[in-house]
Amino acid sequence: MRILSCCALSTFGLLGACTGAPDAIEVELSPSVISSLDGTTHVSAIVVAGTTPLADEAVHLTVAYTDRNGTPHDLAPIDGRTNERGVFEATLTGLTFDGAGTVTVDVSSTLTAAATFAVLDRTPPKIEILPPTADSKIGPGLPLDVQVHVTDEIGISDVVVDFGSLQGETSTVSTTGALDTTLTFRTQVPGNAQAGPNITLHALARDLSGNLAAATALTLTVDPAITIATPAGLSGTLLTDGTQTQLVSPRAIAVSAMDGHLYVADQAPSGPCSPSCVWRVDAGTGVIDASPVVVGQGQIEGVAFDASTTNLYVSDRQNRVRQLTWNGSAYTNPVACNDPQQQRPQDPFHLLFDATLGILVVDGNAKDVVRIATCAPATVGTQLSGNANFDTPRGIAAGPAGEFYISDNARDRISTMTNAGVVTTFESSVRGPYGMRWLAGGTSAFADSLLVASQGDRVIASTKGTGASTAAFLRNAPIDLALATGTMYVLVVPGNGSAGRIYKVTGL
Repeated sequence: MRILSCCALSTFGLLGACTGAPDAIEVELSPSVISSLDGTTHVSAIVVAGTTPLADEAVHLTVAYTDRNGTPHDLAPIDGRTNERGVFEATLTGLTFDGAGTVTVDVSSTLTAAATFAVLDRTPPKIEILPPTADSKIGPGLPLDVQVHVTDEIGISDVVVDFGSLQGETSTVSTTGALDTTLTFRTQVPGNAQAGPNITLHALARDLSGNLAAATALTLTVDPAITIATPAGLSGTLLTDGTQTQLVSPRAIAVSAMDGHLYVADQAPSGPCSPSCVWRVDAGTGVIDASPVVVGQGQIEGVAFDASTTNLYVSDRQNRVRQLTWNGSAYTNPVACNDPQQQRPQDPFHLLFDATLGILVVDGNAKDVVRIATCAPATVGTQLSGNANFDTPRGIAAGPAGEFYISDNARDRISTMTNAGVVTTFESSVRGPYGMRWLAGGTSAFADSLLVASQGDRVIASTKGTGASTAAFLRNAPIDLALATGTMYVLVVPGNGSAGRIYKVTGL
């Protein structure tokens, strides 16, 4: 015969309430080693007085839980009462982070008991290969950025990308515990890549617990007709192709608000553009005028307009900067802006006009920025950049807050310069930077950034001084770009069997 304790009998109404005070709690977790995929454990606590279970005792349960990165994860406390067997039961959920914790049960301010648990990470990371172009189409010979987005609740250890038949071997990057990151892998499409959907990309991610996950494979289609590719949101097309006499060796490009046309500095060994000239190009059709706007005395390297585009400025190596003025239908009447005999500047490349400072021109010989305060034949330029220590300065652009940007082509460096000439490093991740423009506003991901013609990577790079993303991939090396209300015009030098070209990118 089973003998019931007084506390047990009380639950059946045979005796009055049990009066023994609780003096012990036993806590068990099932399981105590928890998989993060389930994230659940069952708590069982028995409350006793001596050896007698106590029914209807008030119980308070709390959980202290921290993941392996030291981050606490709060679980709400649980209140309840023991059953007729003196047992309190509860189920804990949400234990999905690799780490450890303690479950504490108390029935009074002085009587507590605890049990520990460990959560083992069994949740694999999430990984996705982002399409490098809007339609996943690429052209032979194009550089390519493959971006991979990875997330994990504990942290990513490394990511491996297999480029398939693209140039470049399998690439691995360690992410040092990042929880959410997008990695960029630079590769290149082989010049002899066959047409069709025949390049498949694979990616694998491992988290800090060793869990692996594979991304859905991404197939790219090779189209030999593609010589420019753009990321999602932008669209790039060929505007015009050069010939044996036009865009032979293009150097700079700018757009005029007076006629909506492009003005391109070019150099040619013969023909109407010899030794150099500025061409006028229809920005809509790509048609190039048969006659140059102006022919250089030496090698024209840069073109720029003032804010109203009333005046067109050209740099003419050696020693010269000239100005042409809009007469209602064309830019005419070239006049000297400096005294070439004084050689300031001596070796002018790209230039711009600033309403306060005047003409700022990059001097390849002095390795500085030279200021031409007043455009007049007797003017002698003065050094503006202080202790710049440029190597091969080539491009210059105006920023949104009165600052200027100078590209140092051989050093893979872009510097900022104040209007007082103080120079600091802005970006060192763009290879072979040349011409530049600041994109102010817009609707794209590249708004409010410096767009740079990267000759080393054959891309238009977008940077805010903290790394670069890509706005266009090109078969030939770009040398300059121009902007006009959401549209970018990219000037590339000859290569891969073609003359110089102008591309049009919309969506900015």
